[in-house]
Amino acid sequence: MDLVRDILDVRLVDRHDQGLGRVDGIILEVRDGTAPRMVALEVSAVTLARRIHPRVARLVRWLQRKLSPVPIRRVRYSPEQCRDIGVDIELDVVAATDPRLLTFEKWLSRHIVQKLPGGKHEKESTR
Repeated sequence: MDLVRDILDVRLVDRHDQGLGRVDGIILEVRDGTAPRMVALEVSAVTLARRIHPRVARLVRWLQRKLSPVPIRRVRYSPEQCRDIGVDIELDVVAATDPRLLTFEKWLSRHIVQKLPGGKHEKESTR
């Protein structure tokens, strides 16, 4: 398998097909005398920016600290969490119940979207 071609930038989804971002980095373990082993898939804006240039990564990290209302941290998924690798990579996680996933999106939903008209998920009344 060519990791860069087959894994990098591929969309990640949870068990319920909710998007979790794209693979921004691949963490490898390198040992003498053995082939490199994939340890984790990483999702992070800083990781993506580091692929462009380290200065861009520092700028993104600074912007996140200054502008984001919640801490945005990198998320790493172990290869054991991969259920299926195809067009998307399906992970054995549930984004809605995992507090480390989609922190900014959850904050945005609670503090902005739900306050807009029609933004709340209310049960429809039966007549």
